[in-house]
Amino acid sequence: MKMILRGMAVGITETVPGVSGSTIAMILGIYERLIYSLSILTTNKRKEAIPFLIKFAAGMIIGFACSIFLINYLLDTYRTPTLMFFTGIIAGFLPYLWKETISLSNNKLHVKHYIIIMLFLSLVVTSQLLNGSIEIDPSNLSLGDYIFFVIAGFIASTALVLPGMSGALILTILGIYELAVASLISLDWTIIVLIGTGVVLGVLITSKLIRYLLTNFMVETYAAMVGLVGGSIYAILNNIDGPFDTSTILISAITFNAGILLIVILKQVQYK
Repeated sequence: MKMILRGMAVGITETVPGVSGSTIAMILGIYERLIYSLSILTTNKRKEAIPFLIKFAAGMIIGFACSIFLINYLLDTYRTPTLMFFTGIIAGFLPYLWKETISLSNNKLHVKHYIIIMLFLSLVVTSQLLNGSIEIDPSNLSLGDYIFFVIAGFIASTALVLPGMSGALILTILGIYELAVASLISLDWTIIVLIGTGVVLGVLITSKLIRYLLTNFMVETYAAMVGLVGGSIYAILNNIDGPFDTSTILISAITFNAGILLIVILKQVQYK
């Protein structure tokens, strides 16, 4: 039951852009076991991982399903304050990620690291500009849309094993977060299966890739995350629309600071 509850906690956080499921797994003391279990799924040791992963996955699905309804309601009813809450979470997390990146580089980031940061930040901004001119019609999907959803799920799966990233954040960067949420609510099985297929493939493959990158190119990997997380602030703000009356601005200011406070509290718990 404890493992199911831990899975629920990770599942809930995976629906919120900016809150990392892997960070919550660290706080709950199961991150190393999770990464190890995922990495041996494609080996002859898979039987060792299955009991743990079944309990963890069951809890994660329950938490994810419960949270997604709440997120959908908040986005429909209080869109701007909710998006500002997400922005606050990311703005609060970014200094910690930057500090950790600097620490890993022994306080000496090189030119290549700044280039990586700017490259991934530019990728996020560019993807948002392109998404503004491309509309996906769920009732009339093209072959390109099918491939894109699978790739999106594949990329989002890295968030489960990459410290500091969340699947919701990846989908936000790719411009399909709200579409994915709406598809889950309405049980649009075509989109669910496509993204889910990408996630499953990603979990089987990326756990080993992420372990390799963190082992051999840790500073470069963290630099890439700084660029992605920094650019995701633009990705969320780009989806905010009016009206901007006094009460909306006031509530948004409160939710933005609440997001920052949430990250500060989570980081304090993690350090302890």
